Amino acid sequence: MCEVMLRDVRNGLDVLGVFYGHPGVFVSPSHRAIALAREEGFNAKMLAGVSAEDCLFADLEFDPASFGCMTCEASELLIRNRPLNPYIHNVIWQVGSVGVTDMTFNNNKFPILIDRLEKDFGPNHTVVHYVGRVIPQSVSKIETFTIADLRKEEVMNHFDAISTLYVPPRDISPVDPTMAEKLGPSGTRVEPIEAFRPSLKWSAQNDKRSYAYNPYESDVVAQLDNYVTPEGHRILQGSPAMKKFLITLATSPQLLQAYRENPSAIVDTVEGLNEQEKYGLKLGSEGAVYALMSRPTGDIARERELTNDEIANNHGAPYAFVSAVIIAAIICAL
Repeated sequence: MCEVMLRDVRNGLDVLGVFYGHPGVFVSPSHRAIALAREEGFNAKMLAGVSAEDCLFADLEFDPASFGCMTCEASELLIRNRPLNPYIHNVIWQVGSVGVTDMTFNNNKFPILIDRLEKDFGPNHTVVHYVGRVIPQSVSKIETFTIADLRKEEVMNHFDAISTLYVPPRDISPVDPTMAEKLGPSGTRVEPIEAFRPSLKWSAQNDKRSYAYNPYESDVVAQLDNYVTPEGHRILQGSPAMKKFLITLATSPQLLQAYRENPSAIVDTVEGLNEQEKYGLKLGSEGAVYALMSRPTGDIARERELTNDEIANNHGAPYAFVSAVIIAAIICAL
């Protein structure tokens, strides 16, 4: 795969390599092609996509940022004795191809992984077998088993080369009192089983209590009707022409390269931009775009226009700014 892409690059063509999911996750040809292309003097770049793990987070409905998450390929986990943590989410890739080196998939070494899981989590801990859907007509496979169940031949036959195993937290990690004191009240999480209930969906710690708002949350919700946006709050906005132009830049590497080389020439070809947007985009800096697209609500209400100095001298990146990504690995010939 790597060489097929590079041959066309060497022949002067711009090459787009599209891989399923994320082009950099479990895809070695993309990494190697980019590295070799750069060694040979060509421009090469990888663009982000949606990986199987991203689909897993959505389908299983847990947040890896709550408690923490470890991901590892099954054979790598075993041969390097990677630690599994009963206090966090654990995602194990390719559990149906443990120890496979010749593309022969028969699950004969799957019991070695089961031994490890049983040692770290016990036989009765529930795990989730996951295979994300590939086309709209398919359905993601989500099956729950105890670790002991995995030893059954009829269960073992469910697993193949694209199977992923999600091992949810078994226990709630205690809070370090010394660190809690250092962080202070704002840094100390409240009762975790309440604050992070969605991330305990598959865990033994999920006692099936309601997801309904607690009294504090209900009080906050009751105030929504009278909420007033604070002065200085920034909202993401821009003309339809500017939004379309930014989307086009994000999805067209050649146009983006041309824009970086000569912003003014590209911006002059865009119809529908107002004078402020033309000025800011011709600067070619991210700060100018942030200034144009995240103005304070007070300025918008008063119809106050930004000055050129405010646009040119802005260097911040507001939290509300959202970037676009596409699924591809790009190798561009010089």
